[in-house]
Amino acid sequence: MVRRLLQVVALATAVAVAIGAGTLVRHHVLEPDPVEVAEAATRAYASGDCEALRKVSLAPATVDCSAVTGVRDAYRSEGLEPDTFTYDVVAREDDTASVRIRYERDDQPAEEIVELERLDDHWLVLPVPLAG
Repeated sequence: MVRRLLQVVALATAVAVAIGAGTLVRHHVLEPDPVEVAEAATRAYASGDCEALRKVSLAPATVDCSAVTGVRDAYRSEGLEPDTFTYDVVAREDDTASVRIRYERDDQPAEEIVELERLDDHWLVLPVPLAG
């Protein structure tokens, strides 16, 4: 009887561990990481795609499409190409992350930090006030 009980407990433990591991793997494989979301936001700005930016924004209603168009125009006038940018996570804790974007502007190194928050298993860019 004790042996059977131990087998049942061992089986239940194995199932719980498998479910937990599967959940972690699913999140790691299926969920975009903060870098991918920062890249998507940068591409949306560069192309002036307001809807794409709203999809990766924590506060989509606050995304001003005319400001997105202005950023696109600035990228073009300054010759900034997001495909040449580099991205790396500089901080990540629980449901927040910071991604550094490095690029060259006027042949000088430049960088920006994008703040993200995880909501319902999705990383989203925090609203950024744009200079008007």
